[in-house]
Amino acid sequence: MKKLMYLIVAVVILGLIASGCFLSVVPPTEKDEINSLTKAKPGTDFNGPHYNLNIIGKKSDWSGGGSYNNPDRHTMFVPEDTTDWTIDLEGDYPDLDGIRIWMTQGDEFAVLDGNAFDGEAAFQLGPGKYKVYIVAKAKPGGYTDITGWVYAEDVDGGYYYLNIGSVHVTKSKKWQDATHIFYVSDAEDTFNIIREDTWVFEYMAQLEAFDFGDDPSIDDTAYFWQYDNHGNKLVKVRFYKD
Repeated sequence: MKKLMYLIVAVVILGLIASGCFLSVVPPTEKDEINSLTKAKPGTDFNGPHYNLNIIGKKSDWSGGGSYNNPDRHTMFVPEDTTDWTIDLEGDYPDLDGIRIWMTQGDEFAVLDGNAFDGEAAFQLGPGKYKVYIVAKAKPGGYTDITGWVYAEDVDGGYYYLNIGSVHVTKSKKWQDATHIFYVSDAEDTFNIIREDTWVFEYMAQLEAFDFGDDPSIDDTAYFWQYDNHGNKLVKVRFYKD
């Protein structure tokens, strides 16, 4: 009788699977790629809905070819060691160490340029504000310094760069809060247009709209990461809806 019951249960289960009535179980590796951002308290459940970006370090002679600009990608490639890489800045500002990752905001998350071996990559955030967490994985590990920069240009061709914060990332099991490098504080705002911490893309919009009176107005802004990598082969970045 027991064998008959087991057989009946097995047949029923197979029938449910075949008919699509069974919910599929998402493997842990696929969970990291979920980009739904409608549930869970931000930053409290690291298995909860989020967008996951993997920044993969490659040897300096790596030649993947192409820009890897498929919006559905969740990966970009950067030099494993950026010691000999520099970021050229406009005006009289000294060059920065590392490569540049341009950060913009649009209708959806997207890797716009996933190959930084020409010195630059580009990433687009979805709409809204986010809690941002970073961790370094993979062996042997090293460190990565990530600094957020706001670029501004006025109508007379004057250039400005605002350092709005950094994170020092080493191999760890613990996720590090990097939300602050997406916010401009009043202390960092050398133009004195804000009085409280402001989401960087909102700040740039305010900067372009601000009336400086007799001083030249700002007509172009941008935000980028200075990514200075020294040995990290995998840096993971997660964006949780705030």
